[in-house]
Amino acid sequence: MAELALRYSRLVGANPVMVSVPRGGVTRLHLPGEDVKMHLVKAVLKARADEGEELELLGAATAGLDAKGRERLRRRVGVVSREVGLISSLNAWENISLPAAFHGTTPLAEVAELAQSVLERFGADAEKFLARLPDDLDPLERRLATFVRLLVEAPELALFDNIVAGLTRPERERVKEFEAEYRARLPLGTLLYVDTQEAAA
Repeated sequence: MAELALRYSRLVGANPVMVSVPRGGVTRLHLPGEDVKMHLVKAVLKARADEGEELELLGAATAGLDAKGRERLRRRVGVVSREVGLISSLNAWENISLPAAFHGTTPLAEVAELAQSVLERFGADAEKFLARLPDDLDPLERRLATFVRLLVEAPELALFDNIVAGLTRPERERVKEFEAEYRARLPLGTLLYVDTQEAAA
């Protein structure tokens, strides 16, 4: 049996859900509704399941973890989602570098190099982009800033929550390139796309 990056079950309500995501690949998951999707994303973000749910992340059961164990597990997971926003009072650079500055895991010079490389690959003027506040970024740019922050965290499991919602067709094509960038930088990582059956239709 393949090693799993994620195992989740929710037996509450009319739509029981069981999810198994193998490590190291790309999985596209279409859940039956927004409520079900929201519960899964929330559980992954917090590395904690609510009543009626079970969650394993990267081979570790989340039930019974203490605060330090939960935080260690959360650092191995990254999410690009409407639930994971940018801090409006910080500019793009401060938002992108915040995890590294807070945890002290990656030198800020390396963060700056990564940010410049990725932003330029996506056609942005890195210096101008990084100086802007989130409210001055369009929806695609906000998603790009969040994606760069995810790359700084180098998660073993990256979850993209309905990542193309609200974007134009050309913008959706640009966002599709996030996958290649993640795979190039983290070839052993696991990428999980999550949306609803309605969004996928």
